[in-house]
Amino acid sequence: MKFKDLTTPIRRNFPFLVASLFFISLLSISLYYISYKRGEWEKDIRANLLEILIGKKSNLEKALSSRIYYTKGVAAYVSVNPDLSTSDFDQLAKELIKQDSIISSMSIAPNCVISAIYPYEGHEEAVGLDLLAHPARREIVEQTIKTQRTFVAGPVELVEGGIAFISYTPIFNKLPESKGRFWGMTDIVIYKDELLKEASFNTTENGFNYALKGQDGQGHAGDVFWGDEAVFAQNPVTISVDLPDGEWILGASPQTGWNSYLDQDKTLSILLIISSIVISFLFWLVIRSQQQISTNANELKAIFNSMSNLIVEFDKNGNYIKIAPTNTDLLIKPENELLEKNVTDVLEPVVAQQFLTAISQCIQSRKLIIIEYPLIIKGEDCWFTGRLSYKKGGTVILSAYDITDKKQDEEKLRQSAEKLKQLNATKDKFFSIIAHDLRSPLASFQSILELLHTDYDSINDDSKKQLIKAIYESSSHLNELLENLLEWSLSQKNELQLNLQKHNIYNLAEEALKATQSGAIKKSISIGNQINKQTFALCDQRATHTVLRNLVSNALKFTNQGGQITMSTQQKQLANKTYWIISVKDSGIGIPSHKLSQLFQLDAQNSTAGTNDEKGSGLGLILCQELVEKQHGSIWIESEEGQGTTVSFSLPAFTKEEF
Repeated sequence: MKFKDLTTPIRRNFPFLVASLFFISLLSISLYYISYKRGEWEKDIRANLLEILIGKKSNLEKALSSRIYYTKGVAAYVSVNPDLSTSDFDQLAKELIKQDSIISSMSIAPNCVISAIYPYEGHEEAVGLDLLAHPARREIVEQTIKTQRTFVAGPVELVEGGIAFISYTPIFNKLPESKGRFWGMTDIVIYKDELLKEASFNTTENGFNYALKGQDGQGHAGDVFWGDEAVFAQNPVTISVDLPDGEWILGASPQTGWNSYLDQDKTLSILLIISSIVISFLFWLVIRSQQQISTNANELKAIFNSMSNLIVEFDKNGNYIKIAPTNTDLLIKPENELLEKNVTDVLEPVVAQQFLTAISQCIQSRKLIIIEYPLIIKGEDCWFTGRLSYKKGGTVILSAYDITDKKQDEEKLRQSAEKLKQLNATKDKFFSIIAHDLRSPLASFQSILELLHTDYDSINDDSKKQLIKAIYESSSHLNELLENLLEWSLSQKNELQLNLQKHNIYNLAEEALKATQSGAIKKSISIGNQINKQTFALCDQRATHTVLRNLVSNALKFTNQGGQITMSTQQKQLANKTYWIISVKDSGIGIPSHKLSQLFQLDAQNSTAGTNDEKGSGLGLILCQELVEKQHGSIWIESEEGQGTTVSFSLPAFTKEEF
């Protein structure tokens, strides 16, 4: 019996089998990519649709708010003019409303009973209506009084025809004798369709349906009052329209639904499937061609391939002659771009000169020359050790191997040593403060208290006051020093916890001024807080207060009697982000230019006596720098000797918009 040889059919069909598997894989990838792109497309459409909704939301909120402010204006006026007459109200309402076609009417209701309405014509029956006795309005009015906020009700159907929103605003008597007692209500009736028309609202636009829900400001819990309610059943893109008390929900979805909308363009699907077929066919041709010549590829270069170093031959002038097929990944350029080129054409000037010198030394001495040199290989910094050996004929052989890891380890050791040096400097500074700056005020305490204890009866009252004043000043200095020392110590141990929130810089500056007020009074120095009261920054309250207190304290220290200190802010864009620049400017003695660069150095002796011989630790500015940088800001100093000093630091501005 003879058996058929299966080897030949398998080999003959192998390219087809591989190409078929490749086609299946490619088709699967294509289908996955189509699904992925469909999802990305939907994300893009939803993002674009959300931008449209944001614009519509802005238009609607603007149109609605401009009318609501009418009632707030009336409420503000009536709160200080509670005896407003009907004619005065008509004149006020007429001036506010003018020719606004979106507003149906405006009224006031002392004790919730409508006493005046504008325009009166067509709304006569509303006069005398008790809002608290009206079933449809009582709950809304009671809620408005309770919350003391404007409430937008509706939309509701009007007796005279049409559908409108009603904005209720409570009024409280602000006259001193009334003590904020509830006066009544004011309301304004806003036509729904005219309001939405002004905000450019259409139920259908560019293939999408739009709808609004949230009757009486109930948001998602409220009914749909404009557009097709089916919009909210089709996975819509939604956005909240903010009301004074509550919200509406604006939604949008494709008219045909998301699935039909995303399946409109099938060009990509057809193109990818056809491409998969064509590429698979070409792949089959390549596999078949490789199969035909694969039997001739049996030679190996095991020795060269096993070597990890680079072997290059140079002539005496530094030209590349030969490159062995070893570890070519260590070449700075491909082999064909190096042969017959000089090192000066390939390497950096300094490295090229190093090579030329080593080649010359090797040829002259005919001894091994070892060099270390840096190169940038594939965008990465690398270091190499090169061993140059003399070869007969006046050439040299370079055997180079990568020592990048070794250099990196050396750099880590250097950084560790530098860090240890900094830690030692920190320790020395800490001990210096404890040994000197803390000891001085404590020694002063001891001397003064000893004098009071031993000679109390023989010291007159004026002298006692002077001694007590000296104790107070020393204790103030000691307290400030201890606070700075504590903050700095926590920072050095990375235990300082910062809570970055929205804070008013003006208020923090006022607190800093209160903390340093005694020093300003003592030296008759005027301090002007020119910071904008609406300066809000994203910062830590305690850390920022510490920075401001230290800067003002330093300014007081180096400002002469009767001088002036000014605190100010300005907003700037730094690295595409908005920052507040807070500055403390004094008219003091200034700082010598050679000392400016040393002010933030821990190992420099920066403690200088003030104009009244005030003492300091030299730690304040260093602490300020650390606290500012931990809040994502920076600090700098501008000064001229005899002309005063300006210390400025930056903090990220709080730019979140709030309703």
